[in-house]
Amino acid sequence: MGTPLLVGQTGLGLYSIEELAWYLYHNICLIERRFFDERLCRWLDEELEERELARRMKSGIEARTSLSNLVMLVIGASDLYTGQEMTELKEKIRSLSSMQEQERLKLRADELLDGGSDWAAMDEYRHILKMHQNSRLGMAFYSSIWHNLGVCYARQFLFEQAAECFETAYEYAPDEDTERQAQLARSLAAGPPHTRENRRSDYGNAQKKLLQWEQEYRRRRTG
Repeated sequence: MGTPLLVGQTGLGLYSIEELAWYLYHNICLIERRFFDERLCRWLDEELEERELARRMKSGIEARTSLSNLVMLVIGASDLYTGQEMTELKEKIRSLSSMQEQERLKLRADELLDGGSDWAAMDEYRHILKMHQNSRLGMAFYSSIWHNLGVCYARQFLFEQAAECFETAYEYAPDEDTERQAQLARSLAAGPPHTRENRRSDYGNAQKKLLQWEQEYRRRRTG
């Protein structure tokens, strides 16, 4: 087995043209133009001995061809997907290009969070929040950003930060589920009480409910 192509934010190692094509197809929201660089061309040429593909890739990069063309060049070389699937992917890329920058960044962050790359997702969400707030996206969009950031913190057992995020999400768009999650995070941040047995039991129940964040996060993916 040769040297893998390491995919930055995910830490994933790819070993074949088929694995690269699969990754591009299923993670298109994560792909930026800078993914296609000299390192990729060298890997295709030296590790996979896909010299013609590497040559065409390098020519496309130098000619500043579209991201869609670069993606299709790789996926087409794998023979993994049908013409219909390729057409659907091109349409998805076109749709992404028409989105606001913050929307594209959120999709990328959501994909990272779905894939378990919590810290990378946190960086993306925080980056969006540092940007100028886009009034066209609405309050619900920013509520979702804060909520998902809270999920990231909760997954890392950083319950104080998670509670703050859920509370901010609630301020942007009041929602009973978000309010309950904020309360749950506050309870977990406080730790198990040491005086009353029933309150200790409440803490245990709160721990069992931690997976509710996952369900709420996935529900909000469409929001």
